[in-house]
Amino acid sequence: MLLTHEEIKEYIKKGLLVQDLIDKKVQIQQCGVDITAGKVFGLKGTGVLDFSNEKRKLPEYKEIEPENDSWHLNPGVYHLVMNERIVLPNNIAGLLLPRSSALTCGLEVHTAVWDPGYTGRSFIHASVVRDIILYKNARVAQMIFFMLAKPTKPYDGKYKGEDLLENKKRGLL
Repeated sequence: MLLTHEEIKEYIKKGLLVQDLIDKKVQIQQCGVDITAGKVFGLKGTGVLDFSNEKRKLPEYKEIEPENDSWHLNPGVYHLVMNERIVLPNNIAGLLLPRSSALTCGLEVHTAVWDPGYTGRSFIHASVVRDIILYKNARVAQMIFFMLAKPTKPYDGKYKGEDLLENKKRGLL
């Protein structure tokens, strides 16, 4: 079941789903929460993936400093660090989707499932297909929330508790 506006507001009052919103009245939507960009990183180098994660290697992150509170992004791949902290209970999963205005401007959002039990301030993986000016705190994606039939084992992976506004690389705590 997809959570509604009223259900999302109730969870947020309890400190769950999304914390550190810039403006709840603007960001809480009919069935999701708008997520904003706080920092931008470019990705360099080669990533490595394997089955067990023993050989996993993430690309290098290079922070791109804003000029006049905005970033001029050329076509390429970026990680946009979200201002908001995600706090999912053991019975709710999240999925991050692009906002239609971001897509129209050439900013595509790619994401995976946010597992129940995940907590942290993470990134939005974005591909820019044409030049775009992105202002700090722009709403670029919307997280929607799905209620599970029953609670499950909580996420306990490498990225639990991350805060990418404080750390420059994913997984550093």
